[in-house]
Parts: sequence; C-alpha cells; structure tokens
Amino acid sequence: MPTGEIDTYILIQPDDIHLNQDYGSGIASLENGEKIRISFDKQGTIAKKCAQDARPIFVQISGVLDYINEARNEFSFNPYAYWRSRGIVHRLHIKKEYVWGYAKPRSFIELISWTIHSFHFELVNWFERLPKGMRDYGETLLLGYTRSEFYIENDGIQLLGLMHLFSISGFQVTIVYQLWRRLSRQLFIQREHSLVIVQFMLIVLWVFAGGVQSLIRPIFLGISQAWRDLHWIVIDAKDAWGLALIGGLIIEPGVLHNFGGQLSYLLTFGLLWLQDRPAWLQSIWLSTFILPTLLWHTFSWHLISLLANLLIVPIFVWLIIPVIIFGIFATICHFAWLQDICEWIINLMQLCIKFGAKIPGECLFGRPSIIFCIVLTILPLIWLITCKKRLLFLILVCCYAILWGMPRFFPGGFVAFFDVGQGDTTILRPSHNQVTLIDVGGKIRFSKHDQTKKNTRNYQVEELIHFLKGHAINRIQQLILTHKDIDHIGNVSDFLEQIDVTKIYVPAGMEHQPSFKKCVAKYVRSGGKVYPVLAGLHVTKDIQVCHPIIKGIGENDDSIAVYIDFKKLKLMMTGDLSKKGEIDIINNFYLPQVDILKFGHHGSKTSTDEMFVKQLRPKIGIVSAGINNRYGHPNKETMMTAKNHHLKVYSTAKKGMIKAKWGLLNCYQIYYRHKLKH
Repeated sequence: MPTGEIDTYILIQPDDIHLNQDYGSGIASLENGEKIRISFDKQGTIAKKCAQDARPIFVQISGVLDYINEARNEFSFNPYAYWRSRGIVHRLHIKKEYVWGYAKPRSFIELISWTIHSFHFELVNWFERLPKGMRDYGETLLLGYTRSEFYIENDGIQLLGLMHLFSISGFQVTIVYQLWRRLSRQLFIQREHSLVIVQFMLIVLWVFAGGVQSLIRPIFLGISQAWRDLHWIVIDAKDAWGLALIGGLIIEPGVLHNFGGQLSYLLTFGLLWLQDRPAWLQSIWLSTFILPTLLWHTFSWHLISLLANLLIVPIFVWLIIPVIIFGIFATICHFAWLQDICEWIINLMQLCIKFGAKIPGECLFGRPSIIFCIVLTILPLIWLITCKKRLLFLILVCCYAILWGMPRFFPGGFVAFFDVGQGDTTILRPSHNQVTLIDVGGKIRFSKHDQTKKNTRNYQVEELIHFLKGHAINRIQQLILTHKDIDHIGNVSDFLEQIDVTKIYVPAGMEHQPSFKKCVAKYVRSGGKVYPVLAGLHVTKDIQVCHPIIKGIGENDDSIAVYIDFKKLKLMMTGDLSKKGEIDIINNFYLPQVDILKFGHHGSKTSTDEMFVKQLRPKIGIVSAGINNRYGHPNKETMMTAKNHHLKVYSTAKKGMIKAKWGLLNCYQIYYRHKLKH
C-alpha cells in the first residue's frame, strides 16, 4: 500500500483504543481489511465515541499513512518487528475526522466477534470502577487488558520474573477448561456435548482477550485435549505440543518472535519431560531452562526470582484469583466489608512484590550471544537424560560464570551516540569499570494536563537504561552535563532515580542555577556530588576539559567541551558551543588530530568553524539530531564545511544510534541502526 496523505474510511472497535493524556491510539481496519495502528487527537470525535459507546464505529478520515517505526537504538523495543508479528505494518496519524457512524456486521461470524468485543469493552469500563488493587489485577488477569501505567506502579513484577502471571495465558485457559468440565458434570451435560462446547468457549476467550499471542498455544492444546477425549484423534502429549506449535505458527507466524510466545512454548515443552518429577524440581529445572531466553530479553536475573516463583505462583492460583472473583461478587452484591477484605489482600500481595524487588541480588549479565543462548537452553535437556549430572551441572555453572564475566573483563570498548531525537546523549565505555555519560537528552513537554511525574513514563530514559543494562552497566562513574538546555539535561531527574551515578560534572556557575538544583536535589540529598569544571581539568586520564574558559551560568557558550583519547579512538565533543567558543579552544590548547568530531549544536550553522575543523583534522563527523526536526539540522553550511574537509558524516536522524566499537587487536569500526526505511 502506498504511504503518504490519504482519505479513507476506517473501522474501529472501541476496546482496541487506548486514551492517554493528550492523544489516543489503537488498532483499526482499512476498507480492504488491513489492520493498522492509528493515533489521533484526544479531543476529536473518535476519542469521545470510543470512551462512551461499545459499538464499532465507521469513520471517514484524512491523515498520513506510513510504516511503523523501527527501533532506533541498540536493545530497544522494536515496534515494527512486534506489530509485524501480529500482521500490522502501517501506522496512520489522523488529522481530520469528517463523518462517523455505527458499523454494521457483514456476516454472522463478524456479528459474534463484534459482540464479544463490545462485551469486553463494557467489562473493562465496569472494572474501572473497582478499588485500585482489584481493578489493576482484575483487568490484567481476567480481561487481558493492561493499563498503560500498570508496570510503572508495579515495577517489581518484571524484576522478580513474574510477568508470565500477568499475561492472560496458560493458567487462565486451564481454569476455564477445568471449571467448565466440573460445572457441566453438575448440570448433567453429556460428556461429548461438554467437550464440544468447551472448544467454542476457548475460541471465544481468545477473541475476548484481543487475540493475544500468549493464548494461541494453550488454546490449541486445550482443543487438542478435547479432541483426544472425544477420540477424534489419537496422539500423545508431545504430538499435541507439536500440533499446537504448527497451529500457532499458521495463525500468528510471528508468535516465536514474541517474548511471551517463546516462554509459553519453552515452558510447556519442558513440562513434557518432567511430569513424573517432584514440583520443586520442576520449578528449578524450568527456571534454568528458560533463563537464557530471559537474559536475552531482560539482561538480568534476580537471586530470589526462583523463590518468588515457587511461593507466588501457587498463591496466585489458589488465593489471588479467587480473591478477585470474591471481590467482584462483593461489588455486585454491595458487600462493602467483603470488598474491603479482598482489596486489602491484593494490596498486601502488591507490597510483598515491591519488597521482594528491593532486596539486593540482581545479577546483571547483559545480552548474551545467540550461540550462548542456544547452548545454555540445550544443556538442561541433556541433564535430564545423562548419568553425569554433577559434571553437567558444573559445566552449566562455568558457562554462566563466563557469560557474567564477558562484558566485564573482555578487552575492548565503544562510544555510542544514542538517538534521543532532537537532543544529545553519548555513552563512553573504554572499559567496564570506567563508564562516562555525556548529557542525558530530554524534550520540552507540552502536556495539557499537569500529571505527576511518577505516573508519566519517560521512554527516552527507559531506552537509555535498557541499553546500559544490555551492556551489563549498572553504574555511571562520570556524568557530564554540558549545559542547561532541556534537550541535553531534561531527563536527568528520571535518570538519576534509576541508576547509580558516582560524580556529576557541570560547567562552572551552572551548579548555582535554581532549575538545575531542583533537578539534582534528590541526588544531592542522598550524598551525590556535583563538580563545577573549567578548562584544563582532567575528568579521567582519558578525558580533558577544554571549555569553558571562565565561569558562566550554563548557557550554550558556557558548554563543556572535552577532548577524549582512548588510544584506539580520539574524539572531540563540544555540546552546543558556538564558533567563538571553538576558536577559544584552539587558541588555548594544542589539540592533535582526532578520529571523530561531534558537531556542535546538532549541526547548526552557529557551530563547527572552518578553523576548528582544520585544526582537528577529523575523519568522521557525527550529528545528533531528530528526524525532520524544525531547525533543519544539520545545516547546509555545516555540511559544506564537512565536505570541504573530506569528512564522512553520520547523523542519528538518518542512521539511528551510531556506535564506534573496537577490540583488543582491531581498530574502531562504525556501526549504526541502518534499517530505518522499508
């Protein structure tokens, strides 16, 4: 389908729409049946109708159709890959809405599907009126609907490896299957009829939950179990698992690209070989079996995650799910005392998970190589059939020790020019125990609603932390904030809350600015130090400050400029320093040739003076700028200067994150996120 400006009709299911602070987003269908991602103004007709009515609507719109974005930084969530695995590749930004009306189903199956969607929408709205704990757990566990702030407010869930409990999946299907089988016996429904009905119930459950990938495997297994009980097919459990895998790949070809899909199939495959083993051994073995997959996606493992799963999984099955159901019953019957008890139990569980996440013991591995993941997944399977279990256990321990040590002790380093849009962030890591971050990015927020920061996700900081953890970095030794502009330091408060920073360096005079002091107040209260710097200071043995010459207030012309010499790579970085400041540097310092010059002020014509470039004689120029930015960065004049001096220029706007990497024996090489256009 051609991209660009389009006028078309779209079909929208209200339960596929999410409304945020200032805009709405979700999934819609074009006239040809293709599903797309949409975004629209929260004040428009679509938002109002989807908030009030469960019926599908048909809307005539005009907007811009484009491909869904690729990930622009290493280890970042890849929207294009995720949505492509669900059969969606386009996104539509709606500019105008002309005509709307209620859609009419074109077939009986469509009528059933739409009715289920409408019922799901009404249930979500009803759950929104429940007390906070029951609302969050009920929507997530029973409806397959996750609020946008759920994992922010319950941040211990991922750290303790409990995310599988909060995606509607295997155990919900098992509950539906077993409850119906017991109920049908009590109602004296014939066994054959009961088994046919349960298959339709499982399909309805899948539609009801929005067709989530994590349900494909358990529903196929449930249906195959019903067929086996009906004697329609004669297969064992392993064949049933294989059929479920084939069926899942037919319905959702990208199911194994998804973290939830990988865990679902791995866990059930492992259980096939453990049916005669005690429960404690099953839990330990399965945790070991899926650990490489967890490390690939999350980069870390918590020492108490195994214990947490041993204790919390049965508690969820036998206590939390029944408590939610009793709480719903109490709400319907207006038993306030029972509702309060149920809410108290859920709040207690939330507190226990938060407390467990704060216990020290997170082991950060970084992202392992795919070969390591395959080997470490196969070894537990070999352990089941070998007689030399102790030897294999020692091999496993040694492999994980090597995996943990590789990012820490393997020689080599990198410099990463992180893509934060129209902002600036650079990570310098010549060795594991010496990590320097220059600026943290940020953007001016034009929110119409004054929301508290803790309820607002900072995606730039999340991406940056994810990248650092992917390289097994959990501490920054030096944080250099070049000047006080929002696009350079706007994220500093959120960043300091999520990772340890030993020292902060700022241009002399900026440390007294009220806006900056407010940003780092919590860090300073906890014992952190802020150091003002002037030209001549060495931040480390490899990083020399060349500007500011005199004390200022943190403006562009007060920017910190640093000369960096990592032996195999030499760089010059100047923040938003103007040409006058660049001339001051070459008048006060003799600087040898550098390999990389990071253009000042995002490639603006106010920076990158001809004399400055001539003095440094760089081979490569780096521009940190946003896609289609309003300032036209990098400026044509700057690019002409680069051309005159034969620089090869890389821009984050075109390439995404740019990384200069070197090893023990080889010189640096440039890597970038090149696949940004389709």
